[in-house]
Amino acid sequence: MLVNVKEYFKPTTVQEAFELFNEDRAHSVFLAGGTTVALMKSSSIERIIDLENVGLDTITEKDDNLIAGAMVTIEDFRRNELVRKHFGDFFFNAFSKVASWQLRNMATLGGSVAPKLGWSDVTACLIASNARLIVYDKQGFRNISIDEFNHIPKAEKPLITNIVFSGDGYSYSFKKFSKSTFDIAIINVAVGLKLQGDIIEDARIVIGSRPQFPERFSPVEKGIRGLKLDNTTASIARNLTFENYEGGSNLMGSAEYRQHLASIFVERALLDIKEMVL
Repeated sequence: MLVNVKEYFKPTTVQEAFELFNEDRAHSVFLAGGTTVALMKSSSIERIIDLENVGLDTITEKDDNLIAGAMVTIEDFRRNELVRKHFGDFFFNAFSKVASWQLRNMATLGGSVAPKLGWSDVTACLIASNARLIVYDKQGFRNISIDEFNHIPKAEKPLITNIVFSGDGYSYSFKKFSKSTFDIAIINVAVGLKLQGDIIEDARIVIGSRPQFPERFSPVEKGIRGLKLDNTTASIARNLTFENYEGGSNLMGSAEYRQHLASIFVERALLDIKEMVL
């Protein structure tokens, strides 16, 4: 609970929201869906900047791109027809594994990425789909990758305004292991494959909750490019994941346990895509 909040703002533009935040970063927090802010216990937060009226809650198409506002909820995004047009059932199925229906109707896309949570299923899926972020800061609006955002120092934190998806013809699968249906992931895996017939032209292999931030595993991606998508290649991907896995331990699970789960889930994700498209 934020017991020392003294000011509450409800800006109507991105610029106004960022200026309010930048006036006193050390004592301010953005409010999106509220699922993260509600759990905060910081005694230093004195100012809440509510983004509800900033106009970042739409999903639109522009050229070949799908553009989702940072305030779009997880549930609205997964059920949106434009999203299904671009990605089939990938996000519909993957995001059904995120928390509960009630929380998915509160949690937002931007609010899921901004805290840089290692276990974020949303972030893992966005990275696998090669989504990019439109952010606003002192430099104005910028288009950056999620990896670039993750490396921005806290003192220079920008405001996420939109998530941009490019049409790329990939097929996707998402895997997650948690102690209960609504729990955070012990490990999550998101895979995107671009196929030319049954040959893997390109691959994106993302592993999150290691417990570090989700990231792509390039040795696995390189190892399966140019191979036929079959059971043998899925097994190769599993072995490459196991050999190149990097992660740590926490109360949720050991590094060795996560290493085993990640390698199995990468294999299963490839087999899922094989069943879907071949």
